[in-house]
Amino acid sequence: MKRNLLFIALFISIYNFSQVLITTNSSVYNEPDNSSVLQIADNDKGFLMPRIANENVISQPTESLTFYKSSTGKFNFYSGSQWSKIYEQEDAAQVIDVTKNFVANSSGKTTITNFPSSIPNFTIGSGTTGWTDLNVYTTINITKSTNMNLVTVEGMSQINNTSNASCYQFAVGIFVDNELKVVRKFYGYSTNATCLWKKFNVSGVFENLPVGSHVVKVYAYNLPKLSNNYSNITYGGAASTSCNNLNEEMARIFLTAQVAE
Repeated sequence: MKRNLLFIALFISIYNFSQVLITTNSSVYNEPDNSSVLQIADNDKGFLMPRIANENVISQPTESLTFYKSSTGKFNFYSGSQWSKIYEQEDAAQVIDVTKNFVANSSGKTTITNFPSSIPNFTIGSGTTGWTDLNVYTTINITKSTNMNLVTVEGMSQINNTSNASCYQFAVGIFVDNELKVVRKFYGYSTNATCLWKKFNVSGVFENLPVGSHVVKVYAYNLPKLSNNYSNITYGGAASTSCNNLNEEMARIFLTAQVAE
């Protein structure tokens, strides 16, 4: 025992009670706090717990027995029936579902001028062939094998029709790592509006993506023309300079991905 270790014991005989202070600095700490049975106090030294690799070496532990488990780097205590570790923030994250949000939005519009002759059969899990990237994407990070992912896309499209009566159709798809996960078809119609526009919302849930990073992207697909008075469909902006009923802010495309693990 070091010579500078000072034990101060106060014995209060009227209550048959004793208090103990252990310190190396008696000029700062000279008596134990009234509320403590044992006080260890110092200004440049710590309290070193017993370090044990495995609790199985302790025979007949009593309730509240505590030690530092050197094999895991965690403090452990005995509850009276079992050993438990003292949880830290990162430990809680492993057992509590955590939701993370990833967002993105379009920085400009995308105009598509080609139209197929027939509506294709969209297959979940297929690739991006025939689709047009709308340049709206985000990277999500998966840390647990069990996960649930909610992806939502909203925005606006517009055609450059010059006569009032018109209708058009299109599809919007959500891809993860260039694989189709969600697709919706939309239809716009008007008998008295030029520069016809249509708001779209697409959402879907998919589960248990592999652990790691995944890129979520938004694509569009023009469907066959339903009238002949337009030549393109524009996503995320006005279809032409003469279309003043829609601006970039109104038509912006937003992508939100929520990951629950």
